[in-house]
Amino acid sequence: MSINREVKVTCPHCDAVSPFQIWLSVNTAQNPELKGSIRDRSLFQFECPYCGEKTAVDYGMLYHDPDNKELIHYAINKENADEVYHMLTDDDKKGAFSSIFDQKYLIRIVRSKNQLLEKLALFDAEYDDRLIELYKYHLEKAFREEHPESENVEILFFSDPEGNPMLQIFNNCETQGVVPLNNSSYYELLQKHEKEMRDFREDDPVVDQEWVKTFLSPAYFEKPDIPRNTDYEIN
Repeated sequence: MSINREVKVTCPHCDAVSPFQIWLSVNTAQNPELKGSIRDRSLFQFECPYCGEKTAVDYGMLYHDPDNKELIHYAINKENADEVYHMLTDDDKKGAFSSIFDQKYLIRIVRSKNQLLEKLALFDAEYDDRLIELYKYHLEKAFREEHPESENVEILFFSDPEGNPMLQIFNNCETQGVVPLNNSSYYELLQKHEKEMRDFREDDPVVDQEWVKTFLSPAYFEKPDIPRNTDYEIN
């Protein structure tokens, strides 16, 4: 079910304190109108009723799409991410999720709004997020070879207004470029790794660049590290 509660938010512009509704769980079958509110970030945006200033409010949530059998847990901190991970993978605890496992839900854990929005964009466009992470790994490698001074590089998938798949490259939270996804290269990765991969809906719930490092090593079945939380705006 969808679960929300009211919190108090202090406007950083005028210091007024006002109520704001946050959603701890969103069931898109019960509240289909919230699908768009998550994707355009308005569900995370507070508008001060006194001065009109708009402020991003960050909070964790569970995104549940029963129609497409997708369950994405946005963990606001590492402790919560680890807790959910162990519940989903520990044989002594995962029984509580037997229903979603039986229905072959696509389950993911993310650590930022950017990652949440990226997963939604990927699944809306019917891409395998594991192949996209592999694609991003090779793209980042090429980018670092051309820009050896780069430090904190992150690449995020999104769809442009025409629905074209794109990848936005960040370096230290600043955009360095936007490139189209080459579908031929994507399907080449599929052909190369298809036999090595588990079923799309039965793989590890954390699929990110740490997952890539373990996938490309003999320790593929070991738990990947939970990534850091970054949340800057993407196009």
